[in-house]
Amino acid sequence: MFNKERYFVRLAVLTVILMMFLVGMSPVAEENEDTIRFGVVPWSESIALGGLIEYLLETEIGMQVKLSNPDVGRAYNDIKNKRLDLMIEAWLPRTHENYWNRVSRYVLNFGPVYEDAGLTWAVPDYVYEAGVRSVTDLGSSEVKKKLSGKITGIDPNSGIMQHSKLMIEKEYPELEGYELAEGTDKSMTEALQKAVQEKSWIVVTLWAPHDAYALYDLHSLEEPKNVLGGEEHINIIGREDFMSVFPNEVSEFLSRLHLPFSMEVELTRYYNELGDAYAAGQQFAENHPHLVDYWVRGPSAIE
Repeated sequence: MFNKERYFVRLAVLTVILMMFLVGMSPVAEENEDTIRFGVVPWSESIALGGLIEYLLETEIGMQVKLSNPDVGRAYNDIKNKRLDLMIEAWLPRTHENYWNRVSRYVLNFGPVYEDAGLTWAVPDYVYEAGVRSVTDLGSSEVKKKLSGKITGIDPNSGIMQHSKLMIEKEYPELEGYELAEGTDKSMTEALQKAVQEKSWIVVTLWAPHDAYALYDLHSLEEPKNVLGGEEHINIIGREDFMSVFPNEVSEFLSRLHLPFSMEVELTRYYNELGDAYAAGQQFAENHPHLVDYWVRGPSAIE
């Protein structure tokens, strides 16, 4: 016999179980105003800057930081969908233009943390002195043979790789037949180090600032069609509701955070020497206490 009361009790239990299952499967992490989920794209200068921000958020402002190293495409997607609270680096206006056009309505831009950045293809000094001064010089059959028909790149979702692919496939007939080898910042710099040690020929996709310029004698190739673009500024971006989720002190700090280009190079050098981004951030902060005071506490700290 149908028991109406028992039926509704079972239905209620099943409903609660289903709701618990769906909550457990939710892809959106629980918000915690004391912890910032921070995405740092795995490029050397980005990791160095991320270490500085992490150090200051924890020691000066009292926030907890959960750090990850997504590739650039995922970082933009995660910040849009609130799986990240904060990310660096957004290269604007040109390098990350495609990503930015897709997410700009859903993110908060804290403004440039440094400027005078740029993309390039670079060669060691001995390649440059042999007459390779422009990307058009790569069209020589002799040059192509010495380079094994390869341009050594980084992660395929990066802006520089997208622009480099355009250079090879469309803009420069001289580059027909070249392979744009995918990799990471780390694998690219390791290949560059090996080539310099052996005096073998190499062309790498590079950008400034990058610690490779401090480690090796490199030259940027002329790029007549300006596909790689001109001067860029590097931005910190957050989820669109960042200011309502986290204390105002955090947003004010991020808005004031700005380094001259030379200081970004200094910070990246510390990371290269120490091999630890957090330690590099600590060293930089200890060397520039007045700058840190301004970032954290505002103009009144330096009056």
